[in-house]
Amino acid sequence: MERPMKAKILMVAAALMLGGCQMNAAEQAQNSAESRRGEAAVNTQVPAAPIANYPKKQVVEAVFAGQPPLIPHKATYPITLKRNGCMSCHKPNKQTLPVSHTDNGKVKGQLYQCRACHLPQADNVGTLANQ
Repeated sequence: MERPMKAKILMVAAALMLGGCQMNAAEQAQNSAESRRGEAAVNTQVPAAPIANYPKKQVVEAVFAGQPPLIPHKATYPITLKRNGCMSCHKPNKQTLPVSHTDNGKVKGQLYQCRACHLPQADNVGTLANQ
């Protein structure tokens, strides 16, 4: 007697769930998404962004006080747990790091990710105007 009752309860619950999930055509049309463009076609061809020009050995002035210096070259060097690609050029005998970034000749742990503060500078075209 217990099994038929559970089966009936499950059947009624499934029927209510399926019935509640269905909409009629009028409700579906009422909930359909409409484009803000109206009937205008979407332009599928977008011009590519110009390639960034990284000016070597030119320093851009800081915009605000305390701003970290910008990197005057690409910043695509890999930074992993074992090796920091920036350190191939920025070593004590080459282009030194500031004293605030080092601890006994090694880069401080919290400053190991150079790109967290330092961004590459580039002579890019400004943003496009809105239409």
